[in-house]
Amino acid sequence: MIISSLLAGCSATRKAASNDSGNISGNTLESVFRNNLSNNDFYIQKAEINFFQDNISVRVVADMKFKRPDSVMITVRSRTGIEAGRAFITKDTLIIKDRFNKKLLIGKPEVLAKKYGIDPSFLFTVIGDIVVEEKDRDLFLECSKGEYRREFYVHGKKVQYIIDCQRKKLKQAYFEGEINSGNVTISLKEFDNEGKTVFPGLIEINDDLKSVGIIIEIRKIESPWNGRLGSVSGQGYKVVKIR
Repeated sequence: MIISSLLAGCSATRKAASNDSGNISGNTLESVFRNNLSNNDFYIQKAEINFFQDNISVRVVADMKFKRPDSVMITVRSRTGIEAGRAFITKDTLIIKDRFNKKLLIGKPEVLAKKYGIDPSFLFTVIGDIVVEEKDRDLFLECSKGEYRREFYVHGKKVQYIIDCQRKKLKQAYFEGEINSGNVTISLKEFDNEGKTVFPGLIEINDDLKSVGIIIEIRKIESPWNGRLGSVSGQGYKVVKIR
């Protein structure tokens, strides 16, 4: 449950010079895309996560490893360090290892869209990456009061972005819900630098239908990173197909 909720929710910075009209000459979405964390292999070594719904709150610790072009490993632990599970994701594979129930859940990433209404290609918006169609990457950033706001359609899904024109980083993503899913808002705050990497230190995810909230605090990150993802093998685990 914790890993599934996280998946649902789940370069150097260039300062922009603005004029009186608020437009930034010569700057396009491509300049924001170049600051995406997923342009390089990275390792979020520690992220503290708080899940809350109504009066219930659960705190865990997670790490996230990424290898280009599309391999992601997320490991979730209790605050005392006991591993609860891990998830391996690529463009066509989803494997979740549930250590508590001794189950290995196997399926396709598309199941995330069916269950939570979010296309798996948007996973990286949780850490501040912008995802747009190729044809939109040359759009000029027409900023007002330091922000660029625009709605996009990506893989048929409607999303609204708010971009910080100075940092060239995503500040907020709003996903319009469907019948079985609420509207999801991802807010990115407290940006920090690790070398040339700019990342959000605080991430807030809210679903207005299910009244579910997730707060993620990134404590340590390495990018670029050169390491191994690890495995999700589960000897003796019950294999369950995710539908």
